[in-house]
Amino acid sequence: MATTLKDYSDQLAAVVESAAAAVVTVAARPGRAATGTVWEDGVVVTSSHVVHDQENITVRDGAGDHKATLAGRDNTSDLAVLRVEGLAAGPLPRGGAARTGSVVLAIGRPSDLRASVGHVVSSESRQSGWRGGLEGLVLSDAHLYEGFSGGPLVDAEGRLIGLNSWYYGRGSTRSLTTEAADRLVKSLLSHGRVKKPYLGIGTQPVFLAPEAAQKAGQGRGLMVIGVEEGSPAATAGLLQGDVLVGIDDGAIAGMRHLFRALQGIEVESQHTLKVIRSGELQELKVTVGERAEPDRA
Repeated sequence: MATTLKDYSDQLAAVVESAAAAVVTVAARPGRAATGTVWEDGVVVTSSHVVHDQENITVRDGAGDHKATLAGRDNTSDLAVLRVEGLAAGPLPRGGAARTGSVVLAIGRPSDLRASVGHVVSSESRQSGWRGGLEGLVLSDAHLYEGFSGGPLVDAEGRLIGLNSWYYGRGSTRSLTTEAADRLVKSLLSHGRVKKPYLGIGTQPVFLAPEAAQKAGQGRGLMVIGVEEGSPAATAGLLQGDVLVGIDDGAIAGMRHLFRALQGIEVESQHTLKVIRSGELQELKVTVGERAEPDRA
């Protein structure tokens, strides 16, 4: 435990030095290098927006330069996964869930090693856009310098708790948690893309009538305002005017709940949709498809 300011300073410097071995330089954009984080042996994760040259990618660790190939990328989460030949660096140990107020460090290596220190402002953050929502973001006040995208956010013990990117929020530091990134990286390694669950519906939040709220056990839901022809929702029998109130055992009271539920669902798996139809609670079985259009739930 630090007892003086110098002790505190020395401990932070030691954390950066220890974590630095797993922080690499990624050259995949002409004239501008970025940062990568060693995810597992021979695998580096970086930001998709920094990978412009897919044919000529170089990763530099403490042992020198290594040729890398793009295993997959996902623009929604701004992740790109690289397979690296002869990579000597190993991954960082994983930390637990970020705690509001805890000390964190953002580390980058666009050329030389750099770091900034801050605190977790919020462990519950979300990015929204026309491509949908991205759950599992940590908001901190650790500054991201140019070239920090793709680098790690580590806790006071040097354990990986997130991946940094400017994409997640201009003017603020948001990092994708390791838990959220893990599922995405596995899909990119296995399929070259993130298989995004898809229902094929358009919705809007609504308040439930008192009797329907009592049956659903909640006061809000998502009214279905459109069902795409031939979609998984259409095949399951979902109708315009239905109010979606749950998927399996999870309540759906708003768009955030729907995005979060879909992120935890595997494509081609079967699930139960709970809807209010004509004032009655009904259950429909749906086999979830793969989303091809980024503006659909």
